[in-house]
Amino acid sequence: MSTRPNLPRSKRDRSKLDSVRHHLLLRWLDAKFVHRPRIYIFQSLMAGLALVGILIAEDAITNGAVVAAIASSVAIVFFVPHSVASNKPFRIVGGHVSGIVAALCTVGIMMLLPDTVASNQWVIHTLQGASLALVILFMMITNTEHAPAAGTAPGLATSVPGNSVIFIVPSAIIISIVRTVLYKRLHNLM
Repeated sequence: MSTRPNLPRSKRDRSKLDSVRHHLLLRWLDAKFVHRPRIYIFQSLMAGLALVGILIAEDAITNGAVVAAIASSVAIVFFVPHSVASNKPFRIVGGHVSGIVAALCTVGIMMLLPDTVASNQWVIHTLQGASLALVILFMMITNTEHAPAAGTAPGLATSVPGNSVIFIVPSAIIISIVRTVLYKRLHNLM
């Protein structure tokens, strides 16, 4: 016979969670991970495979900041797939397109500046900040808020090479398709 009181299942589970949270060695672990590690491991591996698949399929050499923005989109889609930021393909694709448009605006400004001014680091950083402000404004106006896509604009703020645009848009579409296909299997990990 068990010495544990016959508590309702939810109270027993809560006490199990509390014991994990208060254990000195496991305090830094998320209690949900301890009870459902397969979901966390599955979604982490799927995110990594999705990014590798995108990079292989695109076969493009592009700006590191642009790859980071796409990787951030993959991460948020697999980390919180049912959140506002990743629940609609329109937001993912539209957010990155907004980033490209904002970068095109700052490149246009840069082209109006003399070369000596445009090569100044302060000017470049100012243009990157302006591109971030513009992408946030464009995403809010078009209702395509997708925070990871905000990294696209500063990454392209001083030049928008065609291979980066060709990389970003199909990558956002692929991320949206993968999320749609795996929607029922994905769980919010927060």
